[in-house]
Amino acid sequence: MFENLTQPKPQQPQQPQQPLQETQQAQQPSAQFNTPTINVASNAVDVFNLTDINLSFATATGKFTLFDNFNLRIEDLPNEGQFVSILGASGSGKSQILKLLSGLSKPDSGSIKFYGKEIDSNHHIPMVFQQYSAFPWMTVLDNVMLPLKLKKVPEKEAKERALEMLKLVGLEDQKDKWAQYPALSGGQLQRVSIARNLVDKSQVLLLDEATSALDIFSKRDMQKALLDIYYSSEYDPTIINVTHDISEAVYLSNRIIILAANPCRIHKIVNVNFGSERRTERLRETSQFADYVRQVEALMDEVNKKN
Repeated sequence: MFENLTQPKPQQPQQPQQPLQETQQAQQPSAQFNTPTINVASNAVDVFNLTDINLSFATATGKFTLFDNFNLRIEDLPNEGQFVSILGASGSGKSQILKLLSGLSKPDSGSIKFYGKEIDSNHHIPMVFQQYSAFPWMTVLDNVMLPLKLKKVPEKEAKERALEMLKLVGLEDQKDKWAQYPALSGGQLQRVSIARNLVDKSQVLLLDEATSALDIFSKRDMQKALLDIYYSSEYDPTIINVTHDISEAVYLSNRIIILAANPCRIHKIVNVNFGSERRTERLRETSQFADYVRQVEALMDEVNKKN
């Protein structure tokens, strides 16, 4: 589990006055590195709590152990959203963690709790993959309404809620188009998937390399949509993002978890804090942003050298 993970919402930076190395004694460092420890006795109800997870696979060369008593805690921040990015060495289990959290995969042993309750066969958490998952034979609006229809939500209510989500992700003008390329761009198709996954008022969204196949412009649009969701007053979201894009992780996250491999373990946690205002594209031009990127790059170099 993690200690000292409570961080404010992603925030806009103040303009730097002096280089980081000149102000270390007077100011809080740009990044805080926490070595994770286990606190099983905690009485807090976490969003996710993975305890003593073990998972192995049979390979041509013998048994491969991915998780060996692995522990992970994503605590709840009441009335405050959070954006957690997971980076790590190749084969460290980043995507497998999302599959465990979503219920798509089960461990050999160990406990996985969602808001304090053991997950079961009915457990499902929305997940957006690298591959587009919108249904191309349906319109954008019908795609987003689908989860509500399956739950027998009245048509009028389902449509109203779907339109609200489409407005949030910037697709209200595309509602009558078929959810397929080239009618929609790759970034728009990913936003359809996000809207469909959140329309049933889920406060948790899992992203597995969801922007990696997008061009730079579509990726920026996707990131803006994610921040719109994050900052929306109607949601209190926990967004967990597996990515290999360090710049994206720094831009979106208030916490970055870096994993080492063989077996999977938490190498470092970087708490990201830029100030109190909403993040915008201007953030990428600041020295604080560049400093975070350099520090995360250095940590990634560490885990890659060890594996």
